[in-house]
Amino acid sequence: MIEPALRDKLTAAYESWLDQDDFGQRFVEVTDAQPGRAVISVLQFLQELLRASSGPQPVIRRPTPLDDPDSTFAQLLGGPLITPAGPRGLAESFARHVLCLQAIPRLMLEVSRQDPTQRAPTHIGIAAGGRTIGGQVLPTGIDDPADRNDLADLLMSALKSRLGQRKLRSFFMVDTSSDGYRLWAPQRRASQGAGKALARHTIETGSSDVSIDVMRYAVEDGSSVRAYEWCAELRDDAASELPDAITYGMAYCFDRIDGTPAGGRLDLMTAADTLADVDLLQVTAFFEQHDDAQALIDAGDLAFVWLWERRSGARPGVGRACLEAALADLRRRLRNIRTVVIDLKPYQFVVSDAAGMPTSLHVEKLDAVDRLQSFVDGLNLGNAVKGQCRYIVNRDGDDPKAAMRALGHAAIAQYRATWLGDG
Repeated sequence: MIEPALRDKLTAAYESWLDQDDFGQRFVEVTDAQPGRAVISVLQFLQELLRASSGPQPVIRRPTPLDDPDSTFAQLLGGPLITPAGPRGLAESFARHVLCLQAIPRLMLEVSRQDPTQRAPTHIGIAAGGRTIGGQVLPTGIDDPADRNDLADLLMSALKSRLGQRKLRSFFMVDTSSDGYRLWAPQRRASQGAGKALARHTIETGSSDVSIDVMRYAVEDGSSVRAYEWCAELRDDAASELPDAITYGMAYCFDRIDGTPAGGRLDLMTAADTLADVDLLQVTAFFEQHDDAQALIDAGDLAFVWLWERRSGARPGVGRACLEAALADLRRRLRNIRTVVIDLKPYQFVVSDAAGMPTSLHVEKLDAVDRLQSFVDGLNLGNAVKGQCRYIVNRDGDDPKAAMRALGHAAIAQYRATWLGDG
């Protein structure tokens, strides 16, 4: 029998997971035998059902609520799962297994951590009476099957109580937070000291001030690409801590010999990997989605826009003013920028690929992309840098595994090209 105090702690920790839709993702690598197959959110659970019911040979029949994203999570859980061989119980049974029963080791580790701010351990070794991290024995499992099932039932009750009445569409959408933004937060910019800060510039745009910070990052010796992070924030009230619009991005400047860039694709990707995975994956998308990417680099340097938001309730036009001021300032600082690259992912959607969304939501997302592109087209941002504006869709977000794969593939491609050239 699980001690009541431990049971209460486990339930409280699980409820905090429900609020974040994160079922211990940071512990997967150390608790799950097959980390790549762990289901670590309700969103992923829904995606698993969508993918299993898609394609020429679906594993299950598409649950009816998934075709209507305004259905509730409880309606989905109460529906049947039907395979080609016949019914296999309710969707609730699958949810209980992957979101409750399989999450128990991660939940135990969550509760056992003494310091909630420390990094998740990278290894758990088996020791007598439990598992150890740095010599400390931690209770990461519940041995009695009956106790595990009782706890899974308790967690399932919490799941249904907390999330049952949420519409399915809500798991695929990003709500506006209390500060009026969907994605922006002060910690989105790099910490001071991460690079060399250049002088802050403040530009007046009508009744607003746009403050623009640029930071240069150290690169490896011999690198031919310099990386800059730039952050522009517009405030109607200069004394306000909360900006009314923000634009953040990266710029990449190449050493050139008689106008020809001294570096290539791998050099640019290595420079983009200096700060964050999202930067590397945006550069990867640029190469994959534009056949003339190298020609654009030959023509001049690059400015990437990776976050661009107007605060909810702020007056119309401040987002445009912030972006235009930022690009004008970059053009004065880094005079050879000739291409602006903008990620056309609508921030209100969590998922970017069609396979991981209900069809009707995917159509809504495509409409949002069209509206965003039409708006940006009207800004004529290429004129701001006397060059071009190009669009990308970064489907991998800030996935560290995708970033590692991208950098590895680029390194292999360059090695092969060098080897063939030497041969």
